[in-house]
Formats: sequence, structure tokens, C-alpha cells
Amino acid sequence: MRYFRYTLDDMKKESDKKKFNYITFFAGGGGSSSGYKLAGGNCLFMNEFQQVAVDTYMENWPNTPHICDDIKNVTGQQIMELAGFEKGELDLLDASPPCPPFSMSGSKRKGWNKEKVAYGKKQKNIEDLTWEVIRIAKETMPKVIVCENVKGLTMEYAADHFQRMIKDTEALGYHTTYKVLRGHDYGVPQKRERVFMVSVRDDVVKDVGLNFMTMSTLFPSPETHEPTVRDAIEDLQDDPKNKEEALELTELMKNSSKGKWIYGFDTHPDYPNSGPCKGLKGVDYNGKVLSIGDNVVGPWFKEQVARGVIKPEDEKHSYYMSRIVPWDQAAHSLTEQGLQPKFMGGNHMHPDEYRVYTPTEAKRIMSLPEDYKLTGTIDEKQARIGLMVAPLCMKYLADSIYEKVIKVYNEKYNG
Repeated sequence: MRYFRYTLDDMKKESDKKKFNYITFFAGGGGSSSGYKLAGGNCLFMNEFQQVAVDTYMENWPNTPHICDDIKNVTGQQIMELAGFEKGELDLLDASPPCPPFSMSGSKRKGWNKEKVAYGKKQKNIEDLTWEVIRIAKETMPKVIVCENVKGLTMEYAADHFQRMIKDTEALGYHTTYKVLRGHDYGVPQKRERVFMVSVRDDVVKDVGLNFMTMSTLFPSPETHEPTVRDAIEDLQDDPKNKEEALELTELMKNSSKGKWIYGFDTHPDYPNSGPCKGLKGVDYNGKVLSIGDNVVGPWFKEQVARGVIKPEDEKHSYYMSRIVPWDQAAHSLTEQGLQPKFMGGNHMHPDEYRVYTPTEAKRIMSLPEDYKLTGTIDEKQARIGLMVAPLCMKYLADSIYEKVIKVYNEKYNG
């Protein structure tokens, strides 16, 4: 499919069909909920501990029952009373536990079992929060559990941790399967890879005709067309609101401590009309064609260090982690910090301009509704987007789970 554009009203029309109900944890600004609602889901309850994220969620769905608190302080009984369902009745429990401990770009196991600041608050052992989801699942016994996390959770350094998650979920009475899904296989113009763990209650598995060998069929087949940056945002380049955001970002980046690395090199006497972004247009300073779309800013800086243009100690304070993806490819995976102009100067650069994507562009690249409301400062808006589950990816998965599990089961017992 080509890039799919939709609005909050489109999403509401689908959600009002109430094909299935769900509750959601670590809900953030509502990325996963956007996907579930597009698939016809009705949210009975949401939990998120950051008020700034709850503000964004409520701005779009103001009547959602919710608790803004650490999941450790929330009980299944509270949820059932607030949302109005009994144990075993809930169709789907959704959760996206914090991912920094498993990120392939992070400290991996070295950062486990420690207190650290994550998402604006001091937390300890955030790699263990999946067991809070398992606790609530035990107290509510939904038909289906969907847990999303970074691809790094499936890597060797986290394998034992991941297998324990699966084992402890299955011990509750669930069949579990998992798969890494790529966003650009499901209408998202972004190379976003995330692992989705789907668990179906044992009695439901039997009633809908599944077994441990066929559980993997719950994952949707990829689309044939991979949407690109051009599909998503080219038409926004003349949009007044987007141009205003672009100007604000450009000024923020130009005036930051790292601004000289991207805006100052144009006037360098040894390298006229050059710079890390211009170096990404396809040719380096020796005439060699660069690998566009890959992390080629880093090699550019290493070359300048070797030539004595940049001091070795300055490299890490530059844009060496930045990437520019050309118009006709899917963007790299958007991140909380990579969209923020004040952090590392931003990692996800616009194809033609010396800046990160605007919030309006980032919404498109994350496959959010056209009129999705974002609250807070520009940094807070960018953070909300970078932390989200890509809605269209979640919609494809929710559609499949609904058709193959929830619909079949509910029709059997509810007519």
C-alpha cells in the first residue's frame, strides 16, 4: 500500500464499532492505541506514569478511564472496577514495557539492575517491568496479551531474559509466539523493527482451533509496497505550519553548542561549500560515492579528524551519530532523543534541509493521524513520537488477532 493518511475522526468511526475491547499499559502518547482503534478496538483503560504523555493521550481521547502512576501501584482489581469487566472477560491486554535496557545501541546488560533516570524519572530495574504486566494478566486473565519491545530483546545478550518472560507468561496458562515486525512492511515509512510477543489463553487457543504449531499464523503478511520519506512528507514542504516548525528547529540547532558542526563548515577555507550534511548528498571529498541512507556522518567526521580539521576530542560532541535518508527510502527508526534538536544535535535529518524532522513530519513518518494533537514543548512533542509504537504496524497485527482469535471466540460464546 502507498502511504495511508487518516484522521482522528476516521479512527473514531472504526473504534466506535467496538469489535473488541482492550486495556493498555506504558501507553505513552497513544501510538499503540491509534493502531488498535483503527482496527476497531475500544479502550477500557490506560496506564502511563508520565503526566506529559497522559496529557497528549487525553488531548486525543479525553474520556478514557486511566491511572497516571507507576504500574507497580496499579492492581487488576482497580482496573476491573474502573473499566467495568470481570476476570476472564477482557479481550486484549496491551503493554510496551520500557526498552532502554534491551536497546542494541545502549549499554545492554551493563545497565541492568541499577537505578537510573529513564523517561524523566529515577527508576530501578526497569528491565523487570514485564513481570508487572504478567502480574496484572494473572489478576485479569485476558484472552490475548500483546507485548511490544525493541528488537534487542531477541538478541543473544538478552535471550535468557526474554525466554523467562515467555516461560512465566505460559505458566499462567497461555500459548505464546513472537516475531520481529518491520514497520515499512506494514505501511509505516520507517525502518522500525520491534518484537511483538502475542500470548493467547490456553482455553481460547483450543476453542479457536489454534495450537503451538499454528500460533505464528497470527502475525500478518507484509505488504508489497514499502512507503518512503517522499510518500510521507514531500507535500508538507510548502505547508505553512510545517515551514514554521522547520524554521524553529533550524534556529534551535544553529544556536546549539553543536551548531558549528553543521552550519559552520560551509565557510571553512579548506572545504568550501562542504559539511556533514552536504557530504551525505552522495559524494565525499575524494569523489567517492557514499552509501546514502546509512550512518555516513560518522565516517565524514573520522575523515576530518584524520585531516586535522576536527580535534579528536570534539568528535563525540558533533553530529557523528546523525543520518540523512534520501527521499525514496524509508526513514531510519525514529527515537525519543534522535528527534530532539538539543540532544546530539538530532539524529534523524531531513533529506534536503539542515535540521531534524518537524513534529508534523515525524507524525507522518510514525503513521499517526493527520490531526493528532501533541502537547508540550517541541522537545516533548518529538519525544512522544519517538517513543511510540507505530500505529499502522499495530493495526495490521490487531486486525489479524481479531479475525483469527477474538472474533472466532466471541462469536462462538456470544452469538
